[in-house]
Amino acid sequence: MISIESLTINVNSISDTVDESVDMRSPVIVRDELVELLRIISKDQRFFEQTVVIPDDCEQYGFAEGEFDLPKLLHFLADMLE
Repeated sequence: MISIESLTINVNSISDTVDESVDMRSPVIVRDELVELLRIISKDQRFFEQTVVIPDDCEQYGFAEGEFDLPKLLHFLADMLE
């Protein structure tokens, strides 16, 4: 179980009146921000020594079955997105 206590993520839903500054952002910029966020989270001390179990049926999505170190997995995902 992962417990996140002091992390706030603001998610704005898209409505009829979309904020142009958000709507006009390049997908590359958004991806870069996601990469940066994953790297920041991967260095959070609260996640050290925590693992993620990927079941065997996730191979269809490109993930190998097994138990993985959470910070390393997050950093790996950031590298792959970059």
